[in-house]
Order: sequence, then structure tokens, then C-alpha cells
Amino acid sequence: MSEPLIRLLAELPAAEPDPARAERIRIGCRTRLARQALRASALRGPAARNRTAQLWQPLIVVLGVAYLTEVIVQALRMYGPP
Repeated sequence: MSEPLIRLLAELPAAEPDPARAERIRIGCRTRLARQALRASALRGPAARNRTAQLWQPLIVVLGVAYLTEVIVQALRMYGPP
């Protein structure tokens, strides 16, 4: 960079966040998140959460068993009898 440009950049004030604006944004975000969480829990309810868990838990078990089976098969191919 050229010397005049460096001098101009050195004279610029340091950028500092506006605390009032940051607080307004933080409050707005928290309000919106609280509203979304309330709406989501009201729409789903406890029965929907239980139903979701009932669907995911067996799927995770099946995938885990399939993975473990494949690991054993690969180990037997690699280290098994010739």
C-alpha cells in the first residue's frame, strides 16, 4: 500500500459496536426465539415428541446393528482363515 493511504487508514477511528443497538437486537432475538419455542411446543405437544422418539430410537438401533455386523464381516474377511 502507498504511504498516503496508510496515513489515511491510521487516522480512521476504531470501529466499536453500538451497545444500545446490540441490546435492542439481543432483546428482539430472545423475544422471537421464545415465541417460536412456545408456538412449536403448542403445535407438537407431548404426544408428538413421544411419537418422534418412538420412530427414531428403533431406527438408530437398526443402523447400529447393521454397522456392527458390517464391521465384524470386514474383520473376518481381513483376519479370518485364508
